[in-house]
Amino acid sequence: MTVASAGIAAILISLFAALAWQAGNLVDKEQAQVAADLSAVAGAYAFARGDLPAVACTTAQHIAEANNAELHTCTTAGEDLTVVVAVRGQHARAKAGPL
Repeated sequence: MTVASAGIAAILISLFAALAWQAGNLVDKEQAQVAADLSAVAGAYAFARGDLPAVACTTAQHIAEANNAELHTCTTAGEDLTVVVAVRGQHARAKAGPL
């Protein structure tokens, strides 16, 4: 193996490693968004049926945890519920309420 081919191999390995890392980040971001969407809808449903905001946020937290996410914030404003969740460092925000 020549020095040039070893250099090319090193560059290709580095490129594929960087692409795999970016793909992992993209998957984590998408998982965080799905968890945020589901958590917000579940929490908003609980809030709309008359549960207190704390109970609605507990519902949202259970859904986030079921989707391997961590609930960072849960707030209510009017009839809407807003959550921020994280999956392996990737954060996502979602808002839900009655139509």
